[in-house]
Amino acid sequence: MAVTYKYTPNFLGFNAKLIARWSPVLAVWGGAAGIGALFLLEPIPRVRNDILKKIPVLGNYWERPIDPNDSPF
Repeated sequence: MAVTYKYTPNFLGFNAKLIARWSPVLAVWGGAAGIGALFLLEPIPRVRNDILKKIPVLGNYWERPIDPNDSPF
C-alpha cells in the first residue's frame, strides 16, 4: 500500500478553498468597517462634501447651510 501525496498550491499558507470560504465574511466585515469609518469621519467638511453629499437619496441630509448672520460676506 503506497501513500500518495497531492500538492495543493497556496499563497502564504492560504489555498483557494480557504480563500473562497472566507471571502464573503471578510467582505461583509470590510463593508461594515468602511461605512462605520464614514460616519465617524462625518464632522470633517471634506468627507461631508466630497463623499456623503453625493449619496443619491440621502445626500441632502448632510447639507449644512450657513446662517446669514454668521456669514462674513
